[in-house]
Amino acid sequence: MKQGPIVATVAFALAASASICALTGTASAQGLRDLVGDRTENRSELRDLLRDRLERRSDLRDLIADRGASRDDLRSLLRDRLERRSDLRDLLVDRLATRDDLRDLVRDRLERRSDLRDLIADRGASRDDLRDLLKDRLERRSDLRDLLLDRLATRDDLRDLLRDRLERRIDLRDLIADRGASRDDLRDLLRDRIERRNDLRDLISDRVRNQDDLGPLLDRIRDRLGPTN
Repeated sequence: MKQGPIVATVAFALAASASICALTGTASAQGLRDLVGDRTENRSELRDLLRDRLERRSDLRDLIADRGASRDDLRSLLRDRLERRSDLRDLLVDRLATRDDLRDLVRDRLERRSDLRDLIADRGASRDDLRDLLKDRLERRSDLRDLLLDRLATRDDLRDLLRDRLERRIDLRDLIADRGASRDDLRDLLRDRIERRNDLRDLISDRVRNQDDLGPLLDRIRDRLGPTN
């Protein structure tokens, strides 16, 4: 099918050469020779042209084959690009998800930092409280030492007080014993006085019996002395 235009051009060239021969039948032999030489040159040029055309066809076939291969390569390239686009989309989606995760992570870290600051502040306050507690405990220890010393002093004072009380008890016992003895002596003295009173009464009564004028005086003495036991 592709050789048809070439054959047509060759036939057109032969017809042209035939018409030229008819027109120039009356030309000289030298002109005919020149014409033959030109035709041979034209034939050689036509052969070169045919060769070029055949080489171009082979090149065109190679080019078409290359283009077919390049089309396959282009299809493969397009497929790869489509796959890369899908991979890029997935990568972008993953990047967006990682951005969200990163934002959440940054928020969590900021919250942790704030919590850490609060914890450090609380620990500072607890350290101050602990220092105050230690100071209070040291003061309490010093107060406890003073209290123990006071207790020891009070123990000594209590021992001295107990000793004094024991001595006082002993003295009280001796005093009670002395008072008991003095009571016995007082009882004996009272008994002696009562006996003397009785004796005096008896004596007075005997004398009154001897002297009747002393009756009123005796009654007064009896009234003063009171009843006899």
